[in-house]
Amino acid sequence: MKRHVFFILFLISVLEISAQEGYPVPPNSPHRLFYIQHANNHNTYVYEANFLSGKNLSDDEPIKIHRINYKKGGIKEELSNLQRRMAYGISFVKTAANTFDFTLAAYPAKKLVLKVSNDAIPYVTVFINGKKIILRRMFLFCNKLGTGVSSINFYGKDAATGREVTENFEVDN
Repeated sequence: MKRHVFFILFLISVLEISAQEGYPVPPNSPHRLFYIQHANNHNTYVYEANFLSGKNLSDDEPIKIHRINYKKGGIKEELSNLQRRMAYGISFVKTAANTFDFTLAAYPAKKLVLKVSNDAIPYVTVFINGKKIILRRMFLFCNKLGTGVSSINFYGKDAATGREVTENFEVDN
């Protein structure tokens, strides 16, 4: 019985990994925090730190978000009002100088934290499965309509060890 369970879990993990093959990586930017992709198409949602000057984040809009539309040749687009309100937009609260707690519109139960290092490098952390991760990207496993997400893979560095990690998070619907 244990063999069957492990085999099924193995197949699921292989299918999840292969579902992400062939996805484009957005152009790097010194202010990019992380990006989100999903199973329904290759369009990518990019989150970048919004600096006012030097090392100071904007208090009014600490994160700028845009979409890369790969269906249209990779052009950069603003989010629609619906995307901003229902899925990829953020709500944030300033908690200290250059530090903001924020959530994504689609899943306000999961808190993320934006900070700026002493070297003026912006980064986002999130707790997943008991690990603090410095987030690089997220991949959403969603239904065909894109209206429901079953799980999310979080990719980044383990904040304690510095090792690259992938953590799967099952979404409570």
